[in-house]
Amino acid sequence: MATSNFMLKGKKHLAGFLFVLPATVLVGIFLVYPIIFLIYVSFHKWGILGTPKFVGWDNYLFLMKDARFWKAVWATIYYAVLAVPAQIALGLFLAILLNKKIFGREIFRTIFFIPMAMSFVAAGILFNWILTTTPMMGFLPKLFESFGLSFPQWQTNNPNWAMVMIVLMNTWKSSGYTMVIYLAGLQSINISYYEAAQIDGIEPGWERFRYITWPLLAPTTFLLVVTTTVFTVRGFEPIYVMTAGGPAGATSTLVYYVYNKFPNLMGTSSAAATVLMGGVLLLTVAQFAANRRKETYF
Repeated sequence: MATSNFMLKGKKHLAGFLFVLPATVLVGIFLVYPIIFLIYVSFHKWGILGTPKFVGWDNYLFLMKDARFWKAVWATIYYAVLAVPAQIALGLFLAILLNKKIFGREIFRTIFFIPMAMSFVAAGILFNWILTTTPMMGFLPKLFESFGLSFPQWQTNNPNWAMVMIVLMNTWKSSGYTMVIYLAGLQSINISYYEAAQIDGIEPGWERFRYITWPLLAPTTFLLVVTTTVFTVRGFEPIYVMTAGGPAGATSTLVYYVYNKFPNLMGTSSAAATVLMGGVLLLTVAQFAANRRKETYF
């Protein structure tokens, strides 16, 4: 009897393993193996042709001494600091508006989500046409000029504004995602919390948002901070299409640095990609740790 029970449990476990085996194999091929190979290449000197030559930590030491690498690190941080809060704030604002019972809210939800269906390449070309200042003026600079205002020369001599323009495009393109996630979070809040708050004298509006809605949206916000940070720091298309890393390397993020180094310096490029991967991993772990310390159950 005991033997038959053991065999029955074994068959059940085997069936479970067989169900997850295809997914495990795919994860191993398309995720685990590329990561291991990336780390392997980062310790070698290797062009696009020829055989790899082991050089130890030389590629990482080169990065530590490379001014362009550190410039790319700071550009990545600057990009994330601007883009992540902008996406989250705009997505939350739209979600709060569209969570109310207003005429045509389903239509507005669709309109605000449509940019998510557009590729970053198409969005970058569109915003370049709207914002360009050279060799011809785009729609917005012409509008500024008609009112006697000057528009920043972000493509030539004003590098700080170049990143702002990329963030504008990225926020317009990606805020639909944060809006949808926040809408799901808002609709999952039990209405009894608002009823109890009203009995306790909390006024609808800012007070209710501050003391009821915002704390209950903490898990949703945490999810969005993690995902938008990862999506932002690995972003390549916005930089490539709108500025190609310029002007003067001001928008050359780590991903773009990896792209520039890849053809002839695969070892250096892989080392930079490994550093980026490690930085994102550490940031994600830190966010999880901070969230656990602040976690509150209502």
